[in-house]
Amino acid sequence: MSGSSRNNTAMSSGNQALKTSPFSVLTPAAHLLHECRTPEEFSSRFESSTTKSPRSVVDQVIDPAAPKAVFLTGSLPLGMATNGSDVDFVVLIDSKDVVPSRGDAARINTDQHLEFVNESDPLRAALFISVLNGITVEVTPVITSAIKRVYGRLRAKGPELSEGEIMTLGRLSTGWLLWESEGYLERNQLNLGDPALNVYCCTKHFAFALIYTLKARRALELSDLPQALHLGRLGVEMAYLAYFASEGFPYLGAKWLAQIGHARGAAERVSRHPLLKEAVPLLFPTYRSDPEEVACYLREVAQFQAAMKGLITRKTLYRIAFETCPQIS
Repeated sequence: MSGSSRNNTAMSSGNQALKTSPFSVLTPAAHLLHECRTPEEFSSRFESSTTKSPRSVVDQVIDPAAPKAVFLTGSLPLGMATNGSDVDFVVLIDSKDVVPSRGDAARINTDQHLEFVNESDPLRAALFISVLNGITVEVTPVITSAIKRVYGRLRAKGPELSEGEIMTLGRLSTGWLLWESEGYLERNQLNLGDPALNVYCCTKHFAFALIYTLKARRALELSDLPQALHLGRLGVEMAYLAYFASEGFPYLGAKWLAQIGHARGAAERVSRHPLLKEAVPLLFPTYRSDPEEVACYLREVAQFQAAMKGLITRKTLYRIAFETCPQIS
């Protein structure tokens, strides 16, 4: 076979592999689910868009008879979604026993379904990704007792949560309850509105904002201007995230800036606090070769952090938290 023929064959095989790759499921179709304002409206529109109810989608991957509570989480209930956003369901369950330890081989990693079972994660049992009429749907089963233990740790002195725990609890706290087995949340005495998570995330984010800014100044002293700018930018981002946590958004993910952009309620938020929009340029510093210009940028960062601290500590609970945090006080 000639070299040209071999190359053509290899390219043909590669193209075929791309066509049959399970990750082709990630190509989204447009929908109007982002326009929903209530759980009831979402459930109705989801069923008309996919021909399946949220409960039936969950029952395909979790024992239908098992007690559970189904939440819509992520960008849709947060008002940050677009017409191509994924649908994220988090399902509270009592035990991993109601999730298959191994999926049907014919169902795993097809062009319409991906399945990941994690037997070592104490919090999240698995992840199921499906495509329904072009809409990507994720179902994440979460162990209820593990969630309660994390909340218990939040009430202890000096708690430390992993990023996965913060993400899961944060998504649940801002999610919409779509359906639950009779009395499921009450029976498990689970309070997903516990403010301890917001206080923890706000305090942690603001402490890191100050730490990053301190490190930025040290980088400037070493004449490492790119690093100083990078760390200064991180100090701005963490101050923003601290503010949003104090507003009841402990976890917003990578699209957090939508909360002062296109997200539901963003315009009113910026109107109340113009600082949120005015400081956006600090998130996008350009490279500067003059150390004095970088020093000026870092001074602006520090001024912004002081102003954000003033906004946050208007709330008594957060003022007390900041006063008792040695990294901030």
